[in-house]
Amino acid sequence: MNDELWSEWTKLPIDSDELKKYQASKLKQLLIRCYEDSPYYKEKFDKANVNPYEFDDVTQLSQYPTFDKYEERESQAQSKEHLGHPLGMHITCDEKKVNRMSASSGTTGTPSFQGHSYTDRQIIFKHMARLADIAGIQPGDKVLMAGVMSMWVAGIPTVDALLDFGANVIPIGGLVGTAKVAEMIELTHPDVIICTPSFARILIKKCKNELNIDLPSMGIKKVFVYGEPGGSEAQIIKEIEEGFGGATLFDMAGGTGALNPIFTSCTEHDGLHFIAQDSTFIELYDRETNTVLPWQDGATGEFVYTALEREVGPLIRFKDGDLIQINTKPCKCGFPGIRIKILGRVDDMLLVKGVNVFPSAIRDLIMRFADQVTGNIKVMKTSESPVVAPPLHIKVECKGSLSLASKQQLDEKICEEIKRVLRFQAKLELFDEGELVMEYGPTGKVKLIENINN
Repeated sequence: MNDELWSEWTKLPIDSDELKKYQASKLKQLLIRCYEDSPYYKEKFDKANVNPYEFDDVTQLSQYPTFDKYEERESQAQSKEHLGHPLGMHITCDEKKVNRMSASSGTTGTPSFQGHSYTDRQIIFKHMARLADIAGIQPGDKVLMAGVMSMWVAGIPTVDALLDFGANVIPIGGLVGTAKVAEMIELTHPDVIICTPSFARILIKKCKNELNIDLPSMGIKKVFVYGEPGGSEAQIIKEIEEGFGGATLFDMAGGTGALNPIFTSCTEHDGLHFIAQDSTFIELYDRETNTVLPWQDGATGEFVYTALEREVGPLIRFKDGDLIQINTKPCKCGFPGIRIKILGRVDDMLLVKGVNVFPSAIRDLIMRFADQVTGNIKVMKTSESPVVAPPLHIKVECKGSLSLASKQQLDEKICEEIKRVLRFQAKLELFDEGELVMEYGPTGKVKLIENINN
C-alpha cells in the first residue's frame, strides 16, 4: 500500500471518536456553506428547524432532511427554468467554477446532471488512485475503458482520473459494441479492462463463439466492473476471471454525488471496502422508521451518503437507493474498516406475499446452478406496483440446449431452492442459450425486470 494515498482518517474504525470529530468538523463547514450560499438549502434547513451553526456531533446529522433523486431532478428542473442551467437550485458555488458536466443514466426518468469543479475532480482522482493501489495497478499500465463514455458520470470522469493517475488509457468506450472492443483488445493487449459485468460476459461469449479471438491469451490481468449487480457474485466472478484467462476481477461502486469510486472489492471477494471515509460520510438508513442504524456486523439498510467537500451541488444525506449489508469482520487482505455487500436496489424490490424480493438475489440463487444456466434472467411484472402475486414469473436462460426432461428437473430444483432460501413461489420459463433476449439501459446496465401487460 502507498501510504501517501491514505490519510490517517482512512485507517480508523468507522465508529471511532477520533474519526467522528474529524467528520463533524467537515460536516459543519459543509452545512454552513450550504446554508449561506444556497437559498434552496437555507429554506430546506429552516423548514426542518435545524441550525448548522450549532452542529457539533455527527449524530445531529440525522435531524437534517434527506435528499433523493426525485428532489434532485425537481431542483434541476427549477434551475433550468430560473437560472438557465440544469445543475440544481442546490448549487453552492458560482456556475463558472464548473469545468465538467456529466449525467446519470436516466433509466428511471430524466437524467440528473452532475457538475464537477477542479476541487471535486481532485477528490475523484484521489479515490481512483486508492482503488488502483488496492488492485495493484501501476502508472503506465494499459487500461482499456469499455464502459459507456458519452455523458455518463462513470465514463469520462473515470478516464480523467485514470489519466491523472498515470495510466495508459485506451478510451474506446462500450457504445462501439463488443466486436470493436474485442478488436482493440487484440491490437493493444491491455493490462486492465473496465466495463459492466454484463458487457464482460457478452464479450467473453462473443470472442469464443463468433469472433475467433482467444481472449484468455490477450494478457489482461485485471477486470474492473461497475454500474450493476454481478461483480460480487461468486459464479459471475468465476466466469469472468476464467473467461479472461485468469484475470482478477475487482468490483467498484459508490454514489454519483460522492465523487466515485468510494467502494472496491479486493482479491478476497468478500465485500466492498470503504476507501473514502475522510471525504464521504455514510449512514445506514431505515426507511420504515426514518432512523439511522448502528454499524453492526450483518446490519442491513439503505446506503445514504454526504460528500464532505463537494463544491458543485453538494447532496446532504442523499438516499442512494442501494440496500446494503455491513460486514465488520477483518478482511484477510489486511485492509482495515467495514465492508459492504450490495443486496439490490430499493426501487427494484418486489413484495411477493409479504416477502421482500430483489431481482439480483434471484439471479444469485439461480447461478448456484451455473453448470446448467447462463445467468441471464428476467423477472416479469404485470404492473408498476412492487406487489406481485405468487407465483413470480421468471425467465431463465439455460446453457446449450437441454432436453425436455433435463429442463423439467432443473425447473423443479430451482423452484425448490427459491422457496427454501428466498421464501416465495416461482414459476419458471426456461430458454435455450441465445433465445432469451436481454435488454440493456443507455449505459449498458442489464435490465433484470420486464414489465408486461396482462
